[in-house]
Amino acid sequence: MISVHFWGAAGEVTGSMHELSVNGRRVLLDCGMYQGRRQQAEQQNRQFPFPAASVDAVVLSHAHIDHSGNLPLLVKQGFNQAIYATSATVDLCDAMLRDTANIQVSDAKFVNKRQHQRKLGEPDVAPLYDLADAAKTMPLFHRINYHEPYEVVPSLQAEAYDAGHMLGSSATVLTQIDGDKTIRLAFSGDVGRPGLPIVRDPESLPPVDYLIMESTYGDRLHQQESEVKNKLRDIVKRTVERGGRVIVPAFAVGRVQQ
Repeated sequence: MISVHFWGAAGEVTGSMHELSVNGRRVLLDCGMYQGRRQQAEQQNRQFPFPAASVDAVVLSHAHIDHSGNLPLLVKQGFNQAIYATSATVDLCDAMLRDTANIQVSDAKFVNKRQHQRKLGEPDVAPLYDLADAAKTMPLFHRINYHEPYEVVPSLQAEAYDAGHMLGSSATVLTQIDGDKTIRLAFSGDVGRPGLPIVRDPESLPPVDYLIMESTYGDRLHQQESEVKNKLRDIVKRTVERGGRVIVPAFAVGRVQQ
């Protein structure tokens, strides 16, 4: 039997983390950092709703921090099992988790400095994790290939498909055979749009019994690519003509390159 508990990115768009219970084994689908206002993010990220050491494996969909960013904290609190991800995702996590660790340390220093200056008497804030914790996380990664099945825990097989979202992104089909019964569950992670530059189109998944799917943009129609390009061109042209500057807030990995 498989049971599912949603701990993040359910009714919200950040902090992706879903827990599978499979014959007494605990598997996480993603271990993302909640990104939002400082106090709320601190409360969401600091403590896991289960002992970190009790997790038997993590299946990571892609490297964006709202899906991978709490892995070093999981390791810091006692997790030491396998993290399954594509090779590109592992390589990106090596840089992105270290970068996030530096941000955590810098943010903690900033908050503590401000508290001391205001003489608030508050205890110092510790970073969620540091570079050492990020470094300890990397040896736990197991590189997987698209379309090559692997065993996550006993009786649970997995196979990755290209999700077309960013370099290395994957959707995973998990199969459990329980006696004469087979259960197939798919976890999409973030899904890309077809026809975009750089990354391949998302692949179709085989039939499954259950689907856990990201649906952030599920209720809207995207503009045609030509419309978006023309709009960007017009904004840049107007701004340059009046001597202004164009600032583009976007995900540092994925959308900026696109």
